[in-house]
Amino acid sequence: MFRFDELQGVQLEITNRCQASCPMCPRNIHGGIDNPRLTINDWTLDDFKQIFPSSFLKRLKFIVFCGDFGEPIINDELPDMCSYIKENNPDINVTIHTNGSARNKNWWRELRNHLPDRHEIFFALDGLGDTHHLYRQGTQFEKVLENAKEFIDAGGRATWVFIKFKHNYHQIEQAREMSREYGFVNIQIKDSKRFNQRFPVLDKKHNITHYLEQPEESMIKFVGKTRLENYQSWKNKSDISCMVKDAKEIYIDANYIVSPCCMVGSFLNTCYDEELYYKFGLIDNESVEPIGKQIQQQVFDIVDKLGGLETLNALNISIESILENPHWKTWATAGSDACIVMCSRDTPYITIEEQKVIETNV
Repeated sequence: MFRFDELQGVQLEITNRCQASCPMCPRNIHGGIDNPRLTINDWTLDDFKQIFPSSFLKRLKFIVFCGDFGEPIINDELPDMCSYIKENNPDINVTIHTNGSARNKNWWRELRNHLPDRHEIFFALDGLGDTHHLYRQGTQFEKVLENAKEFIDAGGRATWVFIKFKHNYHQIEQAREMSREYGFVNIQIKDSKRFNQRFPVLDKKHNITHYLEQPEESMIKFVGKTRLENYQSWKNKSDISCMVKDAKEIYIDANYIVSPCCMVGSFLNTCYDEELYYKFGLIDNESVEPIGKQIQQQVFDIVDKLGGLETLNALNISIESILENPHWKTWATAGSDACIVMCSRDTPYITIEEQKVIETNV
């Protein structure tokens, strides 16, 4: 991968709790079934300071609060963590990805004061008032807009993130107009690569309430039976374009485990229990769970070569020691299927590309 002294930034998940139930998020199964693999944890400010001592923090160029399973603003100590970052490295770039539907307006106004000048918050707004909730279950469109406006009016820099679906595609132009009206500096319009034909959405009683479908104009290909059958032969000739290797970044999850990236890290706790999927009628010949389970096992095999999860725990072992472990480069040389699926230059398995269109309003 790269040496510790080349490290530029860190993506981190300071909690794996979330008030939302987005159907395609791996923290739950189709929005209605809890992921049984998750061990819930919140970082404390003391945890953060231990993992990011001042000397380490000062050499970083960016920190991204995101997560495979969690919502960063749910962690009560996020503002204090941001202040600690700002005090020790005022020139760093801090990014937060959020559904934006928690906390009150005062909290969002004050958050701006905790952030350095170079910052950006990405608010997930997948449609308008009548469609946003179809994917962002457990969130309120009007509340997200209200919170974003409060942050923007306090001098904060914000981007509207819009995932395209069949049910909201017709609202893209109106979303563009509203993003300018509310003061967002950018709007990011993107496809989802988590589709598998019509995606059933469950409520908390495990009933299917509706289906998510791609817009006709999507660049994303469905995972069909043919691709599943040809997966092995295709992956053997794939060329990986590693984004984190180029950006010189790592990922730390809510349980302090260091991975090369959030995409690899997600396989540590995603549920691929086929019996559970069959029980609720969520798996068929077109489903990707068998391949997901195969990739998950491969990720754990690499973790075992590194000495197990405890050798990757940033709360107990320094980031420098983890990255200087001679086996760390295994991630780059093992040809992990996770890397191939997510970052192949030619990915017929799931996507042509993850199309993102970022438009600037200023």
